[in-house]
Amino acid sequence: MNIQDMERELKRFIPNMEVIENMDAEKVMSYYLGSYMLLDPCGKYHHFISPNDVTEECEKYWENLEKAAERLGGYITSGEGDPTDIFFEMLVKEKEEEDGN
Repeated sequence: MNIQDMERELKRFIPNMEVIENMDAEKVMSYYLGSYMLLDPCGKYHHFISPNDVTEECEKYWENLEKAAERLGGYITSGEGDPTDIFFEMLVKEKEEEDGN
């Protein structure tokens, strides 16, 4: 999946994002994308001490996902309780907060 396809998909999630408070006590809009293993092209969790070498395909996928999120003004993050949960998040802007969005 290329950056443009990922950006288009992430953009579809924006209206359904939930407003939450992150670990830094900032209000963010958040959308659960899925588990790392479900999203990763190899279906593996590539931990730095794991024997599961990261493939070029996997690296490119995660780089493109990050770039697509950044293009929309957001970022990709993992879950607080489970680092294999992957979320697309965007900081809530003051105008959106005032409007109740």
